[in-house]
Amino acid sequence: MSPTQRLSKSRFTAGLQCERLLWWRVHEPDAPELVPDPATQAIFDQGTRVGELARGYVPGGTLVDLPHDRYREKIEATAAALATATPAIYEASFSADGVFVAVDILERLGGAWGLVEVKSSTGTKAEHLPDAAVQAHVLARSGLEVRRVEIMHLNRACTFPDLGDLFARTDVTAPVAELLPEVPAQVDRLLRMLEGPLPTVPIGPHCSSPHECPFRSRCWADLPADHVSTLYRIGAKAWELEAQGCRTIRQLPAGLRLGAIAERQRRAMNTGALLVEPSLRAALAPFAPPLAFLDFETINPAVPVWNGCHPYDNVPVQFSCHRL
Repeated sequence: MSPTQRLSKSRFTAGLQCERLLWWRVHEPDAPELVPDPATQAIFDQGTRVGELARGYVPGGTLVDLPHDRYREKIEATAAALATATPAIYEASFSADGVFVAVDILERLGGAWGLVEVKSSTGTKAEHLPDAAVQAHVLARSGLEVRRVEIMHLNRACTFPDLGDLFARTDVTAPVAELLPEVPAQVDRLLRMLEGPLPTVPIGPHCSSPHECPFRSRCWADLPADHVSTLYRIGAKAWELEAQGCRTIRQLPAGLRLGAIAERQRRAMNTGALLVEPSLRAALAPFAPPLAFLDFETINPAVPVWNGCHPYDNVPVQFSCHRL
C-alpha cells in the first residue's frame, strides 16, 4: 500500500465517522472542501500550539522534529530515541498493519511506556478513545509495552497569569483496553474500503458528529429544501423522523410537538407565506425612537492571555453601536 493510502490516527477516526469521508480525504487530498477557511485554520493553529505547550508539562523529552511526510526517517529517529535514557519522546512515530501514528507524548514508565494524547478540549470525550486505541494498537504491534493511556486536556480552572495547572490528565487505560480487540478488524475494513470505489453511505447524524463533515454538501445535494433536518434545533431527532417516513417538514404529523420556533417554522412552510405573529406589535411597543443597537464580537482563546481568564473564556474584543 502506498504511503498516501495508509491510515493515520486522524484518518482512522475519520473512517469510523464515515467511510465516504475517509475515501475522499485519501483519494482527493486536494479537494477544495479540505482547504481550511481562516476561522478553521485558526482552530488548527490553536490545537498545534496547545500540543507544543503540553510538552513543557512533561519536560526533558526528545522531539522527533521532521516533516510530516518523512515517515521512514521519523520512525528511525524514534527508534534511536527509544535506545536512550530520555524520559519522554514527543511525536514518537511508529507504523504497523498499514497504520502510521505519531504519539503526542510517549512517557517512559520504568520498563514500559505511557501514551499521552493531547487534546485542546477541556475534558475527555468519547471520540478521543478510538484515537488513543489505534495508537496503543500500533505501539503494541511495534513491540512496546503500553502500561498507561491518558488524555491530556486543558484545565478550565487554570487562571491567567498562573499557567502551572494549564493541563489536566485523565487516565483512559481501561476504556481503551476495551476497544483494542476491535481495532484490527476496523483497520482491515478501512484499508480494504480504500482499495475500492467510493462507498455508499446514507446521510445521517454522522454527517456532523463527532465533527462536521467537510464533504457534507456533496452528500446532501439532492435533499429537499424543507428536509426535517432544517427544523430549528431538531438535532438527531431529524433522523428518527425520516425513519418514520417524515422526510420533509410538510410531512410531519399534526400532533407532533415541536419547540416554539420550530412550530412557527412548520406553520410558515405549510402556508407557504411569511408568518407574522399577532403578538409582534405588542412586543415592539415599548421601543420608541431614537433606537440604538449594540453589536459586539468576542474571542475565546484556548490558552488564556489576560488576567483572571480561563481557557476558552469569551472575551469581548470589539463593539459597535448603531443608531436608528
